Order: sequence, then structure tokens, then C-alpha cells
Amino acid sequence: MGKPITHEYTQGKGIFKFFPEGGIQGTACVVPQAGVTADDNGNKIVKAGTPYPEAGKNCLGLLVHDVDVTQGDAPGTYVNEGTIDPEKVDMTVITAATLKALPKITIYGQPYAAE
Repeated sequence: MGKPITHEYTQGKGIFKFFPEGGIQGTACVVPQAGVTADDNGNKIVKAGTPYPEAGKNCLGLLVHDVDVTQGDAPGTYVNEGTIDPEKVDMTVITAATLKALPKITIYGQPYAAE
């Protein structure tokens, strides 16, 4: 018998520092399960702010919300324009090459990780 799936219906924390007047526009994507390590509870969660599909020059954007890939690849949303709050993301995964690939992303008030 499999492990029961539980859902939390609370609002997750957003990665944005400011919301522009026109709103935020995201792009739908499928977040792959491959390469994601399970936590102590066996859940595989890709955190908000993770570069999609990978860090570096091939990055298309940053994930807006946490994505649960425990059961396999899962839908998500990435954004490639906006001001990101560095206290709400793991800054060790956002490299200089990632930000170079995302010229419309600004990390507010904190330098990013070096390559």
C-alpha cells in the first residue's frame, strides 16, 4: 500500500519583494522529478526561487512557488521578470550566469552567489 498524499491548503510564501503595477506574468512549465533528493519525510520538493530548468546560461526563469515532485514530474510556474526577495530564496543556487541569463530579474539588496 502506498503512502497517503496530504495537501496543505495554506498560502505559500512568495519570492517577490515588490509587485509591479501591471502584475507578475509567469510561464507554465513541468518540473522534472529527476535529480531531486527526498527530505526526511520522503517528499521531493523543488523550492520556490530555484532556477528553471537549470542554473546557468540555459535558465529560463525562477520558480514562483514550491513544487512537489514526490509522485513524479509536476506542473509549476516560472517568472523571468521581477524583483526577488533574497530572504525568501536559496541564494546559493542563483549564480552570476543565471542572473546574466535573466536580465529582467533583480535580487533586492543582496549579492548573488559567485560562480
